[in-house]
Amino acid sequence: MNKGDLFTVYLNGIFMTICVLGFYNEEYSGEEMAIIAVVNQENMVYVPLEDLEMLFPRSRFLN
Repeated sequence: MNKGDLFTVYLNGIFMTICVLGFYNEEYSGEEMAIIAVVNQENMVYVPLEDLEMLFPRSRFLN
């Protein structure tokens, strides 16, 4: 898995689209954890990268 990956899971009879937002190591156990978000397909928006770069200049926000 990589940051930004989208995949679909079937849970309790429902298909859900999941996006990987990032990773971190759990403080006490050291276990690697994934930060994920459930994406509603009906609300997905496709925006050209150029448009986003105008809104969020690279010098102010780090990935």
